[in-house]
Amino acid sequence: MVSRLLKVPDMISRRHLLLSMASVLLLPEVAVASRYTGEKLDWIAFQIKMAALADAESRGSIDQQVVADRGLQLLRQLDIYSSSFKKAVEASYESGNRFWLWQRLLKGRNINGGILNIDDQQIVQLHDHPGATGMVRIISGEVEAWQFDEAGKSADIGQGMVELSRVSRHILRAGDTALLTPDKGNIHALRSISRECRMLDFFIPPYQRSERHWFEPITDDWFDRKTIACRKISQQVFVDT
Repeated sequence: MVSRLLKVPDMISRRHLLLSMASVLLLPEVAVASRYTGEKLDWIAFQIKMAALADAESRGSIDQQVVADRGLQLLRQLDIYSSSFKKAVEASYESGNRFWLWQRLLKGRNINGGILNIDDQQIVQLHDHPGATGMVRIISGEVEAWQFDEAGKSADIGQGMVELSRVSRHILRAGDTALLTPDKGNIHALRSISRECRMLDFFIPPYQRSERHWFEPITDDWFDRKTIACRKISQQVFVDT
């Protein structure tokens, strides 16, 4: 049976999402990175350091590995209990659908970041962030994460089809961090396995949404497979379908 493509529904408010809840990528750092207990950064200091990191990447003065290492370190240092962070969350720009809520905290020419909230058992379907290094820290709850690389096109699986090779599959919990890069594990899917999972999600540089692709597995039992065949769907076609 062919899996059903998830169409992005109309935007809804956080209030609507929370009321609905009441009624009803990622490459790990040494398996999964542990909780951070060192120096803490409030939101203002965190923003300054992340922006400087993004600017250095845009100038080409540091390489992708340095961006990944420093970015994850800063995510671990962010004090999510600081008053400045709480104010930033309260003032965040919110968008989403019945599957997830995005709270944008920071957006600039070289960086984009916020909090991704996923409901119980909901899936953010397989997709990519072309050219971006993505850094994640789980704030609360648990999420199952799959990461894949594109293995290539094959005439055996039909036109518009690609084969994906699994890079990782992990359960991430509060305090864990994860990473995707332009070259490794960029295609990913997320499924909340708790009532709600909340995660910090930052990209350096921001990916172009118009260049993003979604990947629809041709079978429903892809979750346990190391290699899967998918329809590769452009962002525009995905939204219009």
